[in-house]
Amino acid sequence: MVSVVLSACGTVPPTPVRQKNDPVVDLSSKVQSLQRQLRERDKRIAELESQLEALKLIDQDYERQKKPLQTPATQTPIQ
Repeated sequence: MVSVVLSACGTVPPTPVRQKNDPVVDLSSKVQSLQRQLRERDKRIAELESQLEALKLIDQDYERQKKPLQTPATQTPIQ
């Protein structure tokens, strides 16, 4: 019985062999992904800059229209 226990202890289960991906391929796909993200980010920045410029123009128009409606303090009202 002791020999059975010893022989069972002597067998080591085989370790699973992992397939390693090629590091160059992994890096290449990561680089491509990051480049795509940069392009998307740059496109979004351009869209936001365009929207900001449009909002600035709207604000300028609003300020120009608002000023003539205000009566200066030096003007006397018509009686």
